[in-house]
Amino acid sequence: MKKVFTGVGAIFVRIWSWIKETAWVQPLLIVGLIFGVIFSIPTITTWIQGLADSVTSAETYYKKYRKSLANDENSDAQKLVDSMIAGETTYGEKFLLIIVQNGCTGCEEAQPAIELLDEKTNRFYDEAVQGKFKFYTIFSDQTLTDSEWDDQDGKFATPWDSFLDRNTEFLEKSADVAANSWYATNGYIEQTAIDGLEDGSNMTTPTLFLYDVSASNTSGSVGISEVMFGVTGDTSYDKAELLTHCWNHTDEFTAPV
Repeated sequence: MKKVFTGVGAIFVRIWSWIKETAWVQPLLIVGLIFGVIFSIPTITTWIQGLADSVTSAETYYKKYRKSLANDENSDAQKLVDSMIAGETTYGEKFLLIIVQNGCTGCEEAQPAIELLDEKTNRFYDEAVQGKFKFYTIFSDQTLTDSEWDDQDGKFATPWDSFLDRNTEFLEKSADVAANSWYATNGYIEQTAIDGLEDGSNMTTPTLFLYDVSASNTSGSVGISEVMFGVTGDTSYDKAELLTHCWNHTDEFTAPV
């Protein structure tokens, strides 16, 4: 085997010596190398952009705050919703629960505004008064392994279906809050969205639930106090402003003057 490697090495040494001694070959190699680099730039750029997109995508951002559906009634998502129904402060006195899914245009458009409000809270409101902006997410299209999810003898098609079936009280209460909110009265919620939420048959993504048991809550509904179906606005700043109004129960979320 040593002789084989020695022989192969000798061949490469002779080729390299020939290249060095043959003047016309060297320019060809240089030109070939230059063109190789040029033609590879788009591929490299695409690869790098793909890595950047995977790191900075809306889905990646939302997953940092995800409450998982794994383990059914013992899941982190279920524990969060149970706490909301019970009016507890386990996850905070005030926060948004946002239902998202992969590839959701509305979710992607809302993400920069949510990140802006999270990172620059005091640009929008006094967090010392109204509390630090806080949110959690649940992915409606989260997939689980067999060990993470018991499909209850095939009764449910997905973990999300199972989650919805367990949480009729949460859905009905949220739909009632949405229907009777000033946000709906002021014309910002379609009845079809409320109907889709109430029975879980066609929940819009993103759907946002504001949970508020703080002393600053002026909505008239303690616990689940505001519901939004999507975040409207021409810019991320506009969307962050709307989220601020929801958080503080002001403007669109108050009685018309």
